[in-house]
Amino acid sequence: MSDLIHDSKLPEDKKHTLILLIQTMLNDVNKQITHLGINNYMKLQEDIAKILVPVIEDKME
Repeated sequence: MSDLIHDSKLPEDKKHTLILLIQTMLNDVNKQITHLGINNYMKLQEDIAKILVPVIEDKME
């Protein structure tokens, strides 16, 4: 799990849902870009989390 997601204020079920959403998005990217390496995959997951976590946390307040 991304540290950003792990350390967020999101409830555990929402963290899990967010991880699944990011993984689904990245799987779609991976299907389009077959040479995507694992380091890039993990970096993309972290970058997506940086965008989504603050937005979702803001909506929770």
